[in-house]
Amino acid sequence: MTSVLFKICFRLSLRHPLRTALMTLGIAIGVAGVIAIDISKTSITKSFELSTSALTSRSTHQIVGSDFTIPQHIFTQLRTQLGIKASAPVITRHVNTDQLGNNTFTLMGIDPFSESHFRSFETIKGDRSRPLDLSSDRPGVLISRRNARQFNVKLNRPIYLRFGNKEIKTIVAGFIDTGDVNSRNPADGVILTDIATAQELLQLGDHITRIDLLLHKDDIDKVRQILPKGVFLVETNKQNQVVRGLSQSFETSLTAFSMLALFMGIFLIYNTVSFSVARRRHINGTLKALGASGRQIFLMVILEVFLFSLVGSILGALLGIGLGKGAVNAVCTTVSDMYFVLTVSQTHISSMTILKGVLAGITASFLASIFPALKASRAIPITLMQRSASERAVQNKIPIFMVTGLLLISCAFMIFKIVALPPAYDFIGVFILFLGSSFLAPGFVLLISWASSGLVQKYGKVLFKMAARNIVRSLSRTSVLIASLMVMVSVFIGIEIMTKSFRASIETWVDGHIGGDINVSSTNELDRRLDFDLLEQIQKLPQVTELSAYNIHRIYSVVAGEVHIFSYIKDLSEKQWTWTVQGPDKMETFLEQGWILVSEIFARKHAFNPENEDTVTLETMQGPVQFKVAGVFRDFFMGGGRAIVSRNVMKKYWGIDEITSMQIFLNSRDEIEPTIHRIKEMIPGTKMIKVVSGQSIKQKILSVFDKTFAITIALQILTAIVAFTGILNSVMALLVERKKELGILRACGAKSDQVGRMMIMECGINGFLSGVLALPLGVFLAWVLIDIINQRSFGWSYDMVLSMGILLQALLLSVGAAGIAGIIPAFQAGRTNISRALHME
Repeated sequence: MTSVLFKICFRLSLRHPLRTALMTLGIAIGVAGVIAIDISKTSITKSFELSTSALTSRSTHQIVGSDFTIPQHIFTQLRTQLGIKASAPVITRHVNTDQLGNNTFTLMGIDPFSESHFRSFETIKGDRSRPLDLSSDRPGVLISRRNARQFNVKLNRPIYLRFGNKEIKTIVAGFIDTGDVNSRNPADGVILTDIATAQELLQLGDHITRIDLLLHKDDIDKVRQILPKGVFLVETNKQNQVVRGLSQSFETSLTAFSMLALFMGIFLIYNTVSFSVARRRHINGTLKALGASGRQIFLMVILEVFLFSLVGSILGALLGIGLGKGAVNAVCTTVSDMYFVLTVSQTHISSMTILKGVLAGITASFLASIFPALKASRAIPITLMQRSASERAVQNKIPIFMVTGLLLISCAFMIFKIVALPPAYDFIGVFILFLGSSFLAPGFVLLISWASSGLVQKYGKVLFKMAARNIVRSLSRTSVLIASLMVMVSVFIGIEIMTKSFRASIETWVDGHIGGDINVSSTNELDRRLDFDLLEQIQKLPQVTELSAYNIHRIYSVVAGEVHIFSYIKDLSEKQWTWTVQGPDKMETFLEQGWILVSEIFARKHAFNPENEDTVTLETMQGPVQFKVAGVFRDFFMGGGRAIVSRNVMKKYWGIDEITSMQIFLNSRDEIEPTIHRIKEMIPGTKMIKVVSGQSIKQKILSVFDKTFAITIALQILTAIVAFTGILNSVMALLVERKKELGILRACGAKSDQVGRMMIMECGINGFLSGVLALPLGVFLAWVLIDIINQRSFGWSYDMVLSMGILLQALLLSVGAAGIAGIIPAFQAGRTNISRALHME
């Protein structure tokens, strides 16, 4: 008996290929999103490991300085005074070179005699590889054999290393053996040289970047005792975790988007399965009347969904691999632009990723099909063969649905505001919010229909009145359609409001912090100082009204890895304060008293709590120093955040008194280009100084923002596809259910085009109702994304910007998608065969 039921089930599925294809597509879309994002995440992790393994290798500890340099004599002390042989001096600096595709590499200076404990580089001399050998007739650099072959770089040929706009010529003295030239290797991201050459190239004098160590517990205190102020001993693993943690929030958001894609796929699957069960109501009733058990009906539905979910998951895995490969480069570029430089990028596709995606698709399909399968298995035969019974059951349960929906939304709100979940788990609250809103949909559809009934009766034409009544009469079907489309449109609204609000905040931040009509800065990354004479000459220009000169200095932080310290001669930036110890007009006074101003990201990284009057600790040339915080401001400076200190504090604790940038304000924007030309004439030809308009800097920053949020555009496109396919599937199923009703209309004299127009009107009304219900849900979702998830994940805040244009666009999307999806069903409805539609079995 069971095998017969399965044959009937699959025969029916094959007789309706469009419905089956839509269900398979829904599964494939969800699985593809999960796998593509997971490939991106694992590729970032793998690329990070490849980019850092050659640099840190087997070291347990590192000695670093507050300004990322330390005196070389410390290495000598370790060897001679403490006898620590497992130690190696290292110099690292990011460089670009046109000869290697203008990619970013780590210039790494090492002592080959100290490297045996840490790294296992092998060099190629002639046709053989041998242990690390940096000896050469002329000092030069070594590149990986894979890069040499890829870019056709020859031995003893010149290579130009670029630090900003400063180029330094050296030669390729040898190649690093990377084994298989077809696979990525940590050495592919490294340009290797000896310590002396690196010091000469980078103008470091007798300084190095760090010292790698292999330490036993007994040696840790001994090492700390000989370190001068401003030099620190840190654990390598912890430092890697700090750097790696910078992009964790971004990766969490990627995971959230993949879960959102899967969730939308679940809605599409549920929609498809529920309508499949509804369309087979009469057949299921007949089968139960002939002796089929509820368990057999349940298994019939579940097994069908399982097999198609398996097919959909496999197709989704193939699609996800393709999308993942395309996304890796964009995601790695975003991570390099905003968090840390990936010198080696690799697409990493693991069997676990594929298995995870396939299991997610099958599990989601199973969960989506349980309720429709139970509904089909528990109903008695006579009600299965009567459509009205299903409608009465839904309308009788509307109070229960409303109460359940309100409870679920309350639960979601508690998760957002009361329960302090990790950022990745906030999306559990989003899913509960969507589920609760879906339960409220039938009740609100009835409420809106009742409220608008007077207008419909007074002003609506006959076809429009019939279309409006049909929505309420088929509430068990239309409510699912409206709920699923409501969720899709709300996702569009939430993401659109979030991205538009963030972009507006970025523009405000750029105008306030990196503003000015003209910006002057050094492009020589080895010496970023600007002459004070240039500052005085620019100030004398008649068109210059204000000038803000400041210094940017990178410092090491045990907590955050890297922090940027700013000190202004005159601070003209406009800050958006989130907290101040007193009024904003008092901030300059507090700065002069030794207090500091910090960004939101800095405050979050250092666990600063204003209520407890906390201080924050910064690593300085005099050792760790505690500073009082006078204010916290909004900021989108990535990494470990930034802090603003007075010129005296900068000089006292970091020994810096120069300026590195200038912002120039003019009388009129019309004077920008002539003034840029005039300033360039003041700069000696030997100086590498960039003079650009503030607008160009703004556009560059916004372009990085646009690349970062390209994933949201993909998700919105996915939303539109899922919404369209879901509506098409739903309307096609409704068309089959109402075949007899349409036949009666045709028999009573309705023309084909009238029936078609009525169907399109129904779709349009469904779309309008979905859009109206999606507006408050989408705004609420935007609030969750901006004020809850974003703040917990990234540590910054920004204001929600509500735009009537976004809401109107979402409403048009909902109505348009529903209307377009109704064209094919409307055409088929108009061609209904009257005799077949009225045929009674």
